[in-house]
Amino acid sequence: MGACCGKPDRKNQGYVLGGASNTSSNASTPHANPATAGKAKATPAHQKTGGNSLGGSSSPQPPGELSASALAAQKRAEAAEKRGVQQGGGKLAKKLADQNKQSPFAVEEPVPEPMNVSEKRSKSNFFNLESQNQIMSTTRAFMNVAALARPSVRFASTLRSTQTITSITRATRIVQHQQSHQQFQFQQGRAYSTADPSFSPLARTVVTTTRVIRNVLIFSITSASLVYFTWSGTHAYLEQYKCPSPKGVPSIVRNCLHGAWVREEISPDPDVAEVYFQKAIEYTRKDLETYYKNKSKNNNIDALEIEKDKALVEIQHRLARFYGRIGQDERAATIWTRLWKLSEKESPYVTESSSSSSGFGSLFGSPAERLLITKQDGIHFAKQAAGCWMRLGEYGLAEEALSWTLSNITSPTTSSEERESSTAIEQVGLLSTLGALYVRQSKFDYALSLLVKALQTVQEHRARTYKEDNNDGKDTEGNKDDDMWYCREAILTNSIGETLYGAATASSSRSKHITSEKQEPADQNKSSWKFWSSSSKESAKKSSTVVVAAKTPEQRKKEEEALGWMQKAITMAQERSGSHRDCDECAALGLNNLGLISEMQGNPEVALEQFTEAVLYATKANDYLGLENYKRNVTRLTDKIASASESAGPSTSSLPSSLIPTNTTSSSPSASS
Repeated sequence: MGACCGKPDRKNQGYVLGGASNTSSNASTPHANPATAGKAKATPAHQKTGGNSLGGSSSPQPPGELSASALAAQKRAEAAEKRGVQQGGGKLAKKLADQNKQSPFAVEEPVPEPMNVSEKRSKSNFFNLESQNQIMSTTRAFMNVAALARPSVRFASTLRSTQTITSITRATRIVQHQQSHQQFQFQQGRAYSTADPSFSPLARTVVTTTRVIRNVLIFSITSASLVYFTWSGTHAYLEQYKCPSPKGVPSIVRNCLHGAWVREEISPDPDVAEVYFQKAIEYTRKDLETYYKNKSKNNNIDALEIEKDKALVEIQHRLARFYGRIGQDERAATIWTRLWKLSEKESPYVTESSSSSSGFGSLFGSPAERLLITKQDGIHFAKQAAGCWMRLGEYGLAEEALSWTLSNITSPTTSSEERESSTAIEQVGLLSTLGALYVRQSKFDYALSLLVKALQTVQEHRARTYKEDNNDGKDTEGNKDDDMWYCREAILTNSIGETLYGAATASSSRSKHITSEKQEPADQNKSSWKFWSSSSKESAKKSSTVVVAAKTPEQRKKEEEALGWMQKAITMAQERSGSHRDCDECAALGLNNLGLISEMQGNPEVALEQFTEAVLYATKANDYLGLENYKRNVTRLTDKIASASESAGPSTSSLPSSLIPTNTTSSSPSASS
């Protein structure tokens, strides 16, 4: 900004001024230097503008001193620099201060030189011009500082205003949002809150009561829903996996059956379970009666069709099975006998088919046709009833049920092609069971005929199966089905041997009863095995004489034949030992029976050996019940042999009476089959 200002021009006796210098003084000088004039033209535009704006000169200022306006401008610049830190314009104020220090009014003090009069006059003129220049320079500097400081001040004020407005706007929005949120919460909770002071005591009581009722209702509904879903889910699980109900029964009957199952399996309570079964039967029969009464025009109820309904019969069958489990065989046998006899009857209102077109199923949500029981359904009930009657000792009722079952299972109505294998198994089982029943009644001829027929059936089935397997190229040695039939043949062979031996001993007992007048009457009611074995109670000479006299060659032949059958059965069972459990059980049972016979014939050592082998085969077959009996026989006979060897009193021709077995009929294989 005017670096050439303030230097004298000794030739012209003046100083070169900026564009704003006095033109009159320059024009009056005749010897104006062209270079000086050129320099004058080259002065900066802002100096020229500053000079023109002032439009005149000012009073002279002594060199080296600042004018009052310059000092004021410098102070204002320093104050602006201090305020710039707070207003964000610190850098700009510092820049302005630096420019102020470099401004033209910061004149260096010239070095004094010796001057003459003309120089002093020129110097005084110079001082006047310099004072004017300093004044104009100070004015221009102040204007520049003001021009530069004005945008920064405006920016700082604008920034402060913007920040203030933003803060006010943000605070206003927060307050408005809080008020609206509080108002929304108040609107939501006002109906259930008593915090509003405008509510009257009555209103507060009503609100409190409403809130309590609401909570009670929510809790009650939630609890009831939870209990209902748990209850229904439990019944659905029992119906699907544990206790399926008969088809066509209402939901109340299903629930009763589920309750009975829980009282049977989960929490046993026979009394409660019986009540559940009785209620299920009652509800089912009542619904059936109501439907048939509404269906019939004459209000006639077909009681037989109701009783033969499969759903009702199935519930009664479950009740009978429950009685059998708790040991009430008589009540169970009564229900099963009623059911198998009911299957024989036919209603005059229905056809021979096993279904009724009554449409009763729509009442229970099942198909329209209701199934009725047939004779084939009664076979299972008859077998169950026969087992209960045999346990109760009612052999007549058991014989009736088994005979009816055997006649229906072998009737021509049964399809031999579809149920050949199952029919053969059922037929053999029924023949064996009925034969064992006749053995208990001492009807050996009937028993032998049935057992021989069962043996022939097994042999025919084995021969047919063996032929089919050979045609197909299969190996029958490792066939489990063939092993089962083979073991069944061994069991029937052993049963025939026991029956023959029982018949021989029974005839011997009857002949002895005729020849001996000293026989006690109490022995007449004993079974054939026990009655025959009781002959060893007498002395050795008398017993041997009586037995030899009582036995005929025919009776001895029957006994030898019976022992041959029993020995054959043991040999057959030992051949397939380990391949099937039935063979091991048959071998153990046959050896135990031979041991009893050897013991009664006076061969305790042989009997002990046979008892020991029976224990081994029973262990292999996991027959724990038979194993216990066989071990008991071994222990008993071992003790008796030891006591007999120590005493010299007893005869060696026969065993003591205490060695005679008390009950051997329970070990019959025919009864176990």
